[in-house]
Amino acid sequence: MHTNSVARARFVKASDQSLLVYFDGPERARLPDGRLPLEANRSVRRLLQLLTLRPLAGVRNLHPAYGSLLVDFDGRSWRHRQLEEKLRAYLEQLEEVGLPEARLVEIPVCYGEEFGPDLDDVARMHGVAPEQVIELHTSHVYLVCFLGFVPGFAYLGELPERLITARHKTPRRAVAAGSVGIAAAKPACIHAKRREDGDCSDGLRLPCFAPSGAI
Repeated sequence: MHTNSVARARFVKASDQSLLVYFDGPERARLPDGRLPLEANRSVRRLLQLLTLRPLAGVRNLHPAYGSLLVDFDGRSWRHRQLEEKLRAYLEQLEEVGLPEARLVEIPVCYGEEFGPDLDDVARMHGVAPEQVIELHTSHVYLVCFLGFVPGFAYLGELPERLITARHKTPRRAVAAGSVGIAAAKPACIHAKRREDGDCSDGLRLPCFAPSGAI
């Protein structure tokens, strides 16, 4: 019997009919800068997969995030404590859950000049040439951990350590749709014009979101 996932999970009442499952317990070592490791997101996806394959009557919706899963439920069917006990039984089986094979999506990107106003600044900040920033950025495969914030916005997995870059102290008033950003340890594909406090070092040449789901 596996107990690791149970020990690492904690439960928080999010509302009168929702429960948050966090995978940030004391047994899960954080990275030096306080970030959760990708294993936390793997646990979220495993629990989501298990609840999708074996749904609980009275559970209305599941909302995954990077290190947590929000479970919405019908208050006529569950109380918080009852649902927590049931979810703990699911967590006992988490290590045995297989995840679906990921689909690889290649996104063409243009770097620098009018397409990436911050490329040179990021290079100077890390003491490397702009070409090395591009090489580091394109040599990595980024996991889509979850979607949120705005429709179609993908929260991507970790950047290479050498590209981790502090956010701007003052966010830009607007960032063009199609930009690729770096926000601390996370990359982002910005599909709609919005405010942004990360660095924009390049631009996409592929739409990242279509309401029809055709991408």
